[in-house]
Amino acid sequence: MRISGKEHLFLTILLTIFLLHGITFIYIGSFLSHEKNIFLKPSTIEIHKAYVLYVRGTIDQGLKEHIKIALDLAEKDNAALILDVNSPGGFLGDTMDITDMILRSDVPVIGFASGDSYSGATLILIPTHVLAVSPTANIGDAQPITIGPTGQIQPVTEPKIINPLIKKYTDIAEMRERNATLVKEFILNATVINGVEAVKYKIADLNANSLQDLIKKIYDREVKIGDNIFILKIDTLVNAPECISCTLLSFLSDPTVSGILITIAVFSIIFAISSGHLIGIPIALIFLFLGLIGSGFSLNLISLFMIILGLGFLAGGIALGGSEGGILIISGLILTGLGGMFLPVVGREIMISGSENIITTLYYASVGIGIGAGSIGAFIAVQIIRIMKTRHRFFDMIGKEGVAKDEIGPDKEGYVMIEGELWRAVSDKDLIKPGEKIIVIDKRDFLLIVRKV
Repeated sequence: MRISGKEHLFLTILLTIFLLHGITFIYIGSFLSHEKNIFLKPSTIEIHKAYVLYVRGTIDQGLKEHIKIALDLAEKDNAALILDVNSPGGFLGDTMDITDMILRSDVPVIGFASGDSYSGATLILIPTHVLAVSPTANIGDAQPITIGPTGQIQPVTEPKIINPLIKKYTDIAEMRERNATLVKEFILNATVINGVEAVKYKIADLNANSLQDLIKKIYDREVKIGDNIFILKIDTLVNAPECISCTLLSFLSDPTVSGILITIAVFSIIFAISSGHLIGIPIALIFLFLGLIGSGFSLNLISLFMIILGLGFLAGGIALGGSEGGILIISGLILTGLGGMFLPVVGREIMISGSENIITTLYYASVGIGIGAGSIGAFIAVQIIRIMKTRHRFFDMIGKEGVAKDEIGPDKEGYVMIEGELWRAVSDKDLIKPGEKIIVIDKRDFLLIVRKV
């Protein structure tokens, strides 16, 4: 059978259409295998359980880590998280990080200002999905401040800080259908309102006198997050688990504590180097790392260095042996333990669509960084061992000669001059007069035992 030119053209067009449809469906299938199906109807989920985290004191790194842990637990158990807030505020960076965590949450976060919640405490309430305020509580006063060298409080007016802050939180307020103008007044003019006014001016969704009152009033309320609609039917309240490392981190985040730790570390290092007792440096590094954590340095990075350096000290202590090796081992155990305590064990899962190569690249980059950091730790350990051995050669006083500067006896301490340095000394048996030559025959801590030459 012979096909005419028109029939051939028709079949070609028809085959092309089928091929294009096939490619299109394959592409759509591939896309939907990685992405959420945008054609699915939103699912309805009932929430019967809520974890309660009490926000008291300063908003800092410790609280940020505690909220992250509580959020991960709530998402795992398909529960809500209630932040019961009564706080004067805290650090701006940690406040913004907590805000971002709430915005990314896959489960409802309910904010409850049970007491006065100012500054950063107000700002972390703005992004919550449901916000309640006690009628007797005050909120607002979110103008950033700094503390000057003499301790005076200075409002921050720098546009590069204020304008992005206002933009971020007014956008969040509009997204949550809150009064963006009043949020701007909180930040710009430190405006304060009470709980009743918070509901009246549409900052808060409702007033509540207690947690039980709050649960009763929000029963059957719907919260939409992404493609899911959560219906709040909370009948079980569970306190968020305690976090010892978070409490310690909050303590270290206090600027006074951080400053004291860094000062101790610096003076300890200076003393260790100047006196030749380099074994004191590992102990000083413990204080230094703890001070740096409280100063706002990356917690994960500092934790990683503490673990690596701690393992290096352990290896160095085992290789060195003796009492000085014991100090290295103890310092290594402390550093490794503290680093492990602060380093997150689990975190938020990362789903990157169609990015197998990216994840592989990130994996090998992490391995490379780990190997590099381990090499640095090993290098430091080797150098410390070499320094310790060098110290033994140069600071071993036994057998060295010098001159008595004071009258010295078995029970009478005095000073001797050895290689240009003064040392406390006693004689082994004879009385030694000033100007007589001596030789060191033994050493007891920092006291030399000498004998007349």
